[in-house]
Amino acid sequence: MLYLWIKAIHLIAVITFIAGLVAMALGGRLAQPEWRRIARRADYGLASPALIVVWITGPALAIMAHWWSAPWLMAKLVLVAIVSGLHGRLSATLRRLERDGATTSPALFRRALPVTLVSMAVIVSLVIVKPF
Repeated sequence: MLYLWIKAIHLIAVITFIAGLVAMALGGRLAQPEWRRIARRADYGLASPALIVVWITGPALAIMAHWWSAPWLMAKLVLVAIVSGLHGRLSATLRRLERDGATTSPALFRRALPVTLVSMAVIVSLVIVKPF
């Protein structure tokens, strides 16, 4: 029963994290300061707290299910690390843009959305199918 509660919390956190990351990527693309403020709020209010929960509950699930030696989990962790790093880059770039008052958006914001969505699709596929 505990496993199922942790799994539910993990999935809720993943969905919240992805929603925050999408909001950050979209808000950062726009030059208007009010959209960048919304993107920063999505970071502080959604993505960052959810990512902490993801990184706590995910390993707990892997330990409870004895998946640490599973190759699919290692592939998933690589993608989760990439998306986590992308979050850090987006967050830092949004802070810098807000501080400097820049009017142009770096190419990072154009690439962030497809990287996020493709990574999410592959991660979900790995978890559901467990192909190797």
